[in-house]
Amino acid sequence: MKSFRKSEARGFTLVELLVVIAIIGIMLSLAANVLQNPGKDKNVTSGVQILQGMIQEARATAIGNDTHARVIIACDENDSSRDSIHLRYVTVQKFKRDAAENLKYDGSDVVRRGEWESTSSGAFLPNGVYFSPTYSRELMWMKGARDTLLDQDTEARISGHGVATVYYIEFDEKGRFVTPDTRPGEPCCARRLVVIAGTRSDRNGNVDGIVPSRFDSEGRPAEARGLVLWPNGSTSVMKTEEQVYDARAFEDQARKNAQKRKKDREKKKTKKDKNSKENKGRKNDDKSKK
Repeated sequence: MKSFRKSEARGFTLVELLVVIAIIGIMLSLAANVLQNPGKDKNVTSGVQILQGMIQEARATAIGNDTHARVIIACDENDSSRDSIHLRYVTVQKFKRDAAENLKYDGSDVVRRGEWESTSSGAFLPNGVYFSPTYSRELMWMKGARDTLLDQDTEARISGHGVATVYYIEFDEKGRFVTPDTRPGEPCCARRLVVIAGTRSDRNGNVDGIVPSRFDSEGRPAEARGLVLWPNGSTSVMKTEEQVYDARAFEDQARKNAQKRKKDREKKKTKKDKNSKENKGRKNDDKSKK
């Protein structure tokens, strides 16, 4: 009986030992993955913050100079070097009108004189983080959406990098997001602006010349974050991958936020009306006492 209990005890000890070994193996595997991809999520979040900062700078430049301004994102598909500017270098430019012509640039297809000049020293997105034109699509549930890519300029002059092809996000003199098809004073469609984690490569599985560091179950970049750029030029941060890839998910969130703002306004109005009635009542009481 004693020998049976001893063997049984040894058996449980062996099982526990195997469990511990398995846990150690899992922990080592996770640690190796972290070492191979240090701070990827943090870098993607930083990339979104850099893009948002450039948008705010471009809007301020447009409003402050009473002209159009752009956030410029370099696109150099032929450069696959490690320090490539391709979809990593971001800067701000403003449209400088030719003083002799004295024409106001309104974004329409009129003949105009002037040039785009850099007003920012520019910035690189964090290592391993790239802007994704493919996933930076319009919100299809909005009126007028056509699911198009961002506008391109094939002859943009980037300070320190010469003439290059770029994607651009343009704002008018009121700080509103506009496109070449936007008529002066009319709003354009809201758009997602997405950054992904990956490496520069032309091998299979690349997105915009970038191979994602990880893929989700749908074969899309797993580490992706971004912004929604609204027609008035304001931005909203997309906090989940669902919002990045499913416009309806962001629509639901936008609707909830709108409902919350409406309730807050109604609550403030009710409180204001209540305070107004109370003040009016106090005044009537004071008059009756006199």
